[in-house]
Amino acid sequence: MATTRPARLDQDTVLAVAEQLVAERGWDALTMTALADELEVRPPSLYRHVDSLDALRNALRLRTVVELGDAVRAAVMGRSGVEGLHALTDAYRDYARAHPVRYLAQALLPGDAASREAGRRVGEAAYAVLASLGLSADELPVATAQLAALVHGFVTLELQQTIDWMIDPDAAYHGLVELFAEGLRHRLLAPDDGDGQARRPGSSS
Repeated sequence: MATTRPARLDQDTVLAVAEQLVAERGWDALTMTALADELEVRPPSLYRHVDSLDALRNALRLRTVVELGDAVRAAVMGRSGVEGLHALTDAYRDYARAHPVRYLAQALLPGDAASREAGRRVGEAAYAVLASLGLSADELPVATAQLAALVHGFVTLELQQTIDWMIDPDAAYHGLVELFAEGLRHRLLAPDDGDGQARRPGSSS
């Protein structure tokens, strides 16, 4: 990785170069010594901008979650229903595939308050889309968790190259999302426990 020494070192520059190093060499290659070499500074100089290697990794994790939240929120803007669901899940997968090392690594790091708060932005986008499909407020938390497991599971398997190469991953992914949407439709139209009336989208009964 070739970098040009910045005229003035700051935290944004340190994070940007760390992100590039991780993308090109892998998560385990990120050390304070390697980062200092890329920035052409002595390792102690980095501690003016980051407290430790763990703090640097957590900052990259937060950066990943914030960017992912921004991506999915932008994707679903003005969209709803199944179209919104595909926009959400496609944006999530596209971001993960564009930043595979950071995406996989962030799931292995312990969460903190800042990352959980940033992660809520992804959840808010999912809530909005699922609500537009007719789920009630009481149903949204479970449905969002199910959707997260579906999307994260597929994306992780894809990035780890454990999905059979003979299948079409795009078709498999979109088909899985359609199955999820069909399951929601079935749930919404299932007979009510009480009077046997079918639930309709938007009903909370």
